Amino acid sequence: MASGQGAESVARHWAGRSLAILIGALMAGFLLLMPISENFARYLWWRHTADPDLRTGSVHRGGADIHYQRYLGRAPAILLLHGGLSHRLSWFSQLPWLVASGREIVLVDSRGHGRSGLGDSEMSYSQLASDVLAVMDALHLTKVDIVGWSDGGNTALVLAHRWPERVERLVAISANYDPSGLTNEAQTEAARASNPLTYWLTRWWTDAGPGTGELERRIKRMWLSGPRLTAEDLTAIRCPVLVIVGGRDVIRREHAEAMTKLIPMAQLEVMADGGHSLPVTHPGWINSEIGWFLGVRLP
Repeated sequence: MASGQGAESVARHWAGRSLAILIGALMAGFLLLMPISENFARYLWWRHTADPDLRTGSVHRGGADIHYQRYLGRAPAILLLHGGLSHRLSWFSQLPWLVASGREIVLVDSRGHGRSGLGDSEMSYSQLASDVLAVMDALHLTKVDIVGWSDGGNTALVLAHRWPERVERLVAISANYDPSGLTNEAQTEAARASNPLTYWLTRWWTDAGPGTGELERRIKRMWLSGPRLTAEDLTAIRCPVLVIVGGRDVIRREHAEAMTKLIPMAQLEVMADGGHSLPVTHPGWINSEIGWFLGVRLP
C-alpha cells in the first residue's frame, strides 16, 4: 500500500512539473510572439464578445463552393483577400477595427483554403479573380475597395485589370505581377515539396484538412507560372493602388518599384525591416496604411 502511495505521489509530482513546463512554454511563446499573440488574443475576445451583423455563405463556381463571410455596414465594401496557404483568419489583426469602423467587410476563402472547395482544375490567378467576382455578384457589390495580401494581392491586380469598373481602390501587400518578382530563394522553395513539419503547419494554417497536399502542389505550380500581367496590363489599371512591400520580403523590391511606376495612380510604401507577413508581424503600421488609403478611421 505504501509503495502504491509513493508511486502516486511521484506521478503527481511529475504531472505538476509537466504542467508548469507547459504553462511556462506557452507564456514564453506568448511573450516571444508579441504583438502577434496579443493581437490574436484581442481578436478572440472580440469574436466572442462583439455582436457584429455577420452573414456567411458560398457561391458555386468552377466545380467548387467559394466560402465568404460578410459583415454588413456602409458601402463601399472592403474585400479582404488572404495569401496562398492561409485563409480568412490571417486577417485577425485587421478584422476587429475594420468591422468597428462601420464599413461593410467581406472575407473570401480562396478555393481550396478554409471552407472553400478546391475543384478539379489547375489553379490560376485568373480563376481566383473570377471566383471573387462571382462572390461580388452574388452579394450585389457593384464596386469595392480591396486589400489583398500576397496571392490575394496578385488576385486583386488581375481583377482590377480585367474588370476595372468593379474596383474603387486597391491595397496590394507583398504582391507580384509576374513570377520574376519572386526572389531566387522563394522560387526554390516553391519548387520543393514540404517536409512533415511544414506540411503540418500548412494544414493548420490553411484549414484545408485532407486536401492540403493537393492544394499545396497546385498552388506552388501557380506561383512558378503566374501571374502574367504585362506592362500594358498594369497601365490599364485605373484605380488608385497602394503597393506595400517589406525590405526582407520574398518579393523583390525593384519588382514592386517597377509595378508602382507602371500603374498610373500607384504609390509605394516599404517597411524596411519587414518580411512577407506584414499584416501579422507589423499590424499597427499596416493598419494605419490601410486606414489612411481607404479613409477608414483607426480606433
